[in-house]
Amino acid sequence: MDNASYVSLARQSGLLRELNSIANNIANVNTTGYRRESTLFAEHVKALGSDPSVSIATTAGNYVDFSEGEIATSNNPLDFAIDGDGFFLVETPSGPALTRAGAFALNGVGEIVDANGRRVLDQGGSPIVVPPQTKSISATPDGTISADGQAVGKLGIVKADPDFLVREGDNLFRTDKGYQPVDNPKVRQFALEGSNVSAVAEIAKLIEVQRTYEMGQKFLSDDDDRIKQTVRELGQGQ
Repeated sequence: MDNASYVSLARQSGLLRELNSIANNIANVNTTGYRRESTLFAEHVKALGSDPSVSIATTAGNYVDFSEGEIATSNNPLDFAIDGDGFFLVETPSGPALTRAGAFALNGVGEIVDANGRRVLDQGGSPIVVPPQTKSISATPDGTISADGQAVGKLGIVKADPDFLVREGDNLFRTDKGYQPVDNPKVRQFALEGSNVSAVAEIAKLIEVQRTYEMGQKFLSDDDDRIKQTVRELGQGQ
């Protein structure tokens, strides 16, 4: 296999990863609090003596766009959206995780939980419990939850360095570098933050990357035919 084939294969591998990221974005265009993801590429250049150098592009990882999504009103008193910086804290088996998805509910014992049943935590890492028979739940902009006018807890709103946030499943992020409370959080009740994915932009990008990938596949196919033809001609000449 010659240098052109190696370069093309590396490019195709990266484009395939980018296609997967775009497809995932499109699938989550209506997911509450979802953050768009894109693929980062790195260029590697190698000198070949007197011959022209070879440049190979490889995927260097994924980039998550943490810009805010549009906030829409709802009729659920346990729907919350963060206006500005910050994440909600939720409990997982491997420790607290961060999310922007604020579609919450109550479990059987009155704890506030997320859409997957994970307990929502306060800034001290404890669950927030709403007493039984509560008739109304309200929240102040700093995230303090009250049941029938009595404060029962405060949503843990934290911030972390986005460079060290790692995406996990179920719209969660985790960091090994720690997180800190947001000084002046702005929490909106009866509201949900949507995905920050633009369906139109992602579909346009999908078409562009798909066409580029198809051109690369054609080059590899033509190059394979060229090599086979060369082998046949060499064989006939012996």
